[in-house]
Amino acid sequence: MTDNQRFTVAVIDDDESFREAALWLAVSKGFSAKGYADESSFFEGHPLDAIGCALMDLRLGERSGLEAFLQSRERGFDMPVIMISAYGNIATAVRAVHLGAFSWIEKPIRNEKLFKAIDTACKAHADICNQYGRAANYIRNFPMLTQRELEIYWQLCKGLTAKEIASKFSISHRTVETHRNQIAAKLCIRSIRDFASAAFHTRFFAPNAAASVSAT
Repeated sequence: MTDNQRFTVAVIDDDESFREAALWLAVSKGFSAKGYADESSFFEGHPLDAIGCALMDLRLGERSGLEAFLQSRERGFDMPVIMISAYGNIATAVRAVHLGAFSWIEKPIRNEKLFKAIDTACKAHADICNQYGRAANYIRNFPMLTQRELEIYWQLCKGLTAKEIASKFSISHRTVETHRNQIAAKLCIRSIRDFASAAFHTRFFAPNAAASVSAT
């Protein structure tokens, strides 16, 4: 197996000609590659544990690529996503990066530029997995958090101490610690490193992320 064969490239684009061209390029460079015409087929058919990257068009038929991107995070996909911009929607592509997409490329795309983007993203995903583990391990139980636990969780993600959170919500320090322990139990957080990993993988659930998408 070549070094690139350990990576799987997903191409999510309703433009069949671009999809086939991108798949051909990825395979020719030694990557495994899978193509999907829409986000539903991607969610159903792409291995959740694959290491690699995804190319995702900003428009998938009548669907927003931004919504599909965030939905992929909610489902536990943690590979870097390169957003493909067309029709002059550069501002939307920049917003996608602000929301957590790895990068964006404007069509038409030169093969060498696309290959470099894929290669960089795949290697970045390998590094992310080594440093933060896999998103699915934390997202699986994320919906179990209560509203109050979510409020405290996001404050913990910002680096606030239990004392600062207690003051912010006008509750006791002990109550914050109880909620923090419950959060840790639900997300299987056993160390500071685990908490950093959970915060990294769940940042796409933050309320401001949803608000940014709805504003596009």
